[in-house]
Amino acid sequence: MRLRFAFTISLVVLAAAAGLRAQSQSQTKTPEAGIQVTTAQLTGEVVQVEGNQLLMRMQPDKSLRYFDVQPGRQFTIDGQKKLIGDLKPGTILTATVVTKTQPITVRTTTVTNGTVWYVQGNFVILRLPNGDTREYNVPESFKFTVNDKPASVSELRKGMKVSGTRIVEEPTTEMSEQTVVTGTAPK
Repeated sequence: MRLRFAFTISLVVLAAAAGLRAQSQSQTKTPEAGIQVTTAQLTGEVVQVEGNQLLMRMQPDKSLRYFDVQPGRQFTIDGQKKLIGDLKPGTILTATVVTKTQPITVRTTTVTNGTVWYVQGNFVILRLPNGDTREYNVPESFKFTVNDKPASVSELRKGMKVSGTRIVEEPTTEMSEQTVVTGTAPK
């Protein structure tokens, strides 16, 4: 596990490539039960500081670890806020990393408007308002909107103005990490 000195949030969103493409698109995130919180602690002694680079001797195994510290990162040493340039060899640092992992569902809603250029079976070609054409293979159960009424692909005819809405739900995980570094100066 790599120690990170900065708060990071990452979000991985997987979107389905098939089906209707975006003309207008919106996303919502719905949290689910099952938040996991893990806490890890790393302790080491400052060996060398140069700029934003920090070399530590980790405890208890005495291995050396290098860290590139984010500019402006604060450390609490003997109760006082310090910057990396204030650290001296022999300072003992303890980093407490709290990681929260939460499963979420990302719902992507895509609305496409266009004019039917060709239709046969479940295959439809639409001319979009910007002049582009798009091909779609849609399931028989898919409903378009024509004149504010639902219409199946079998009801479409060349020249009809249609709107199609596709909703894709993808499970993903949202992770946040917060690190607090405290320490004691050498005596």
